[in-house]
Amino acid sequence: MFGAKHRIARSVYVLLTEEERQLEELALTIPGFENWGQMEKERLYRIKALLKAVRQNRNDNQDESKEIRKAHKKWRRQARQLKRKLEACTPEHQCGSAACPQCFRQHRLRKLAELVPLRGSMGAYRVVTLVYYDAMLEESEISSWEHKKFRERVYRMIKRAGFRGKIVGGYELDFHTDIQRWMPHLHLLMPREPGALKMLRKAMTRRKNMRAREGIISRPMKSQKLRDFDAQVTYCFKGMWQEVRPYPDEAGKRQTRKHRLPPVLLARALCKQDEMGFTGLTFTSGVRTRK
Repeated sequence: MFGAKHRIARSVYVLLTEEERQLEELALTIPGFENWGQMEKERLYRIKALLKAVRQNRNDNQDESKEIRKAHKKWRRQARQLKRKLEACTPEHQCGSAACPQCFRQHRLRKLAELVPLRGSMGAYRVVTLVYYDAMLEESEISSWEHKKFRERVYRMIKRAGFRGKIVGGYELDFHTDIQRWMPHLHLLMPREPGALKMLRKAMTRRKNMRAREGIISRPMKSQKLRDFDAQVTYCFKGMWQEVRPYPDEAGKRQTRKHRLPPVLLARALCKQDEMGFTGLTFTSGVRTRK
């Protein structure tokens, strides 16, 4: 049933619940979807990254004031707690953290399974990316970021646009190296309602959001046709926060490329994901939710 390509041991498979087995069967039908073995390697990598980040943070802040050292000590405690949580995660005793690649993989599969009924009406939906340039965060601000207030802002904006259909997707933050800022954004599956989409674009292109980065053209909203249901829907819940590096193309035009976050930034991102949980990382309107 599970070949070498899927890389999930039979001994592990028997430990799964019936729902989890069905999700594994679903994963096999999605080209390129991450397998269990890949996520196990990622879990071990994140454990090492958290440990490295804690050590580096301690060394980098030895000469800071007592108040600053206290704040960093609090963060290191959070990072160590997350490390222990990831270390204890097994198929039969899952940690349930949104920072755990194994548990997040199941979350993605569950969302896809919940949205399967929409597969027959792909033409009625768009995949929309919303970027909030005016909500950028400095490197250290991510730890104290009040994500609930930001989520309330997004929810109000989308509601005011007047959408009637189902909307679902995920929140992400990428770190932009040129401006040394975290950039909040969303990937959403939205109904193709021209009037509401127009109202949303008008709200996203307000002066404050468009001019948040001096000398850089902002593109706060991108709308695409839904052509590959599995790939595009799971992308809305990819949960992989990354580092964005700019570079000039042959014509001198500014382009960007994404890379894995370095250990300290990855650790900060993972701690925030763990704090937010699956519910906090998910935007939902008109779709059944689960934690």
